[in-house]
Amino acid sequence: MTGGYMDRFLWVNLSDGTMQEEVPDEALWRDFVGGYGVGARLLYTRMRPGVEPLGPDNVLGFITGPLTGTPAPTGTRWAVVGKSPLTGTWGDANASGFFGVALKRAGYDAVFFTGIAARPVYLYLEDGRAELRDASHLWGQDCYQMEDWVKAELGKDVEAAGIGPAGEKLARIAAVIHYKGRAAARSGLGAVMGSKRLKMIAARGTRTVPLADPGATKDLRQKYVKEITSGVGFANFYRETGTPGYTPLGVLNGDSPTRNWGASVASFPGAEALEFGELLKHRLSRESCWQCPIACWGTSRVEYGGQMIEAHQPEYETASAFGSMTLNNHYPSLIRANDLCNRYGLDTISAGACVAFAMECYEHGLIGPSDTGGIELRWGDHQAMNAFLEKLARREDFGDLLADGVMRAAERLGPAAEPFAIHIGGQELPMHDPRFEPALGVIYQIDATPGRHTQACQYLVAPGFPSKRPNFGVNREEQKGRGRWIKEASCLCHTMNAAGVCLFGYLSTHVTFVPEFLSAVSGRPFTVDDMLQVGERIANVRQAFNVREGINAVTWPIPKRAYGIPPLPDGPTAGITVQIEEMLKEHLDEMGWTQDRALPRREVLERLGLEDIADDLWKREGI
Repeated sequence: MTGGYMDRFLWVNLSDGTMQEEVPDEALWRDFVGGYGVGARLLYTRMRPGVEPLGPDNVLGFITGPLTGTPAPTGTRWAVVGKSPLTGTWGDANASGFFGVALKRAGYDAVFFTGIAARPVYLYLEDGRAELRDASHLWGQDCYQMEDWVKAELGKDVEAAGIGPAGEKLARIAAVIHYKGRAAARSGLGAVMGSKRLKMIAARGTRTVPLADPGATKDLRQKYVKEITSGVGFANFYRETGTPGYTPLGVLNGDSPTRNWGASVASFPGAEALEFGELLKHRLSRESCWQCPIACWGTSRVEYGGQMIEAHQPEYETASAFGSMTLNNHYPSLIRANDLCNRYGLDTISAGACVAFAMECYEHGLIGPSDTGGIELRWGDHQAMNAFLEKLARREDFGDLLADGVMRAAERLGPAAEPFAIHIGGQELPMHDPRFEPALGVIYQIDATPGRHTQACQYLVAPGFPSKRPNFGVNREEQKGRGRWIKEASCLCHTMNAAGVCLFGYLSTHVTFVPEFLSAVSGRPFTVDDMLQVGERIANVRQAFNVREGINAVTWPIPKRAYGIPPLPDGPTAGITVQIEEMLKEHLDEMGWTQDRALPRREVLERLGLEDIADDLWKREGI
């Protein structure tokens, strides 16, 4: 057995109920580490191109990393993978909490699903045993009801990840929810669960994750917990406020998109009401994921709309999506919006973007009260915002169309709505503005999961990385060269994600954190250079998946207003236009991908040990 791994995959055919265990090849761990790295390699190899994302042949995987469930600080992460029903591209989503640890302690590194169940089911895992059970009584329940049932009927030590009504109704912006709010949110993979009639996975385990060198692992935990508590990198920020502390700053410095990306903070009077202190007035408790020394999140209690609500506190992305995007500065309503998304199982980023899109369509007369069920969608009206969000979650009225994202809604409404649909490839953009950090414009377009902010930019490099990358700072006019330096940041992030640790822990410790832990846990030497190479390998397999699907991200239209076309006339990012063509060319050159299609070149794939993918892709090209 390899340190850090349980060395067991479970493959579940939902169509006939059969299950098969697999002992993975050690080379898979060595070359791809874990998480969506392993997922990308397996799905490329074992899933034919062109499958329908909501059909039986899409493979849905839940995968941990080698540091998940180990003493590594923030070693809590787990990934969901599959072909995205939102974009048709490679899809993955990442979450924290306790489920990933429970999955490993139940004896499995990963579980993969194929087929479609005849009736709703859930998978129960316990110490190496797996059982498909009827979930008909759970179908239709929201994610809170599901969680309460798990704790009451299966046991308080059982952890579950599943879907709410949005996923059951195949909303393409549906998320996978754990612990009433730890969300694997992006790529719409909750809809894939719904299409397979898989309500949840529940796991209980007593097994211990093996460690190659327990003594060294213990010493490393002490070392890096000390870094976190002493304030390395972003540690103090995450420990003191978590991401909600950035909510007012993001609005004021121009990072948060405002009024559906169409304006600056100058159009958002009262933004200061989003101060962290306002959230603290409603905080119920401070919380942490499994054995995490950061404890960056919490829960809130608030009276809203005549009822008392207890919910996860809204993270920055959520608060911005339902705050600055809709010109709403009412914190109780943000808590309610987060509550609704977590109950129904929606990606808060996409859901907030859909509501903002609907508000702008309403403003321009493209939809009216007859489309919204009588709700007057006015900017800043938090009651209308949440009333319409419920419509979206239930797939009612115009919300039925928006549950599949802004791209499909705009296609239905016609050309007049297209400028208001801020997406790339079908994925709504996150709450970080390329006019604030231009390199994000490249990542949003060209990463295999489009419209994702956690893949790379100058802010997502761990302290101490020995790079020659210039410090671009806030000089947004200086964009030349940014495309080139995305590669190293992206490769580091891919390996960090695959390892099963949290981005917040990675940014709160020196860059040696991940390789030193991988060395001690696995027993194989691992360096920062190895992080770069493994990350590059992961990036190329994910990209190869998309190319094989016929995706050409180079030709995807960008949402012009998000890229400063035309530039904003006021605010912190006034006059900024993202020089996307120049930076994209730099990045493609650096990655060794062709300029016309972002096709990984044969020599790059062969250098990374991906000869079979090179043969497959280039044979398809007729070369």
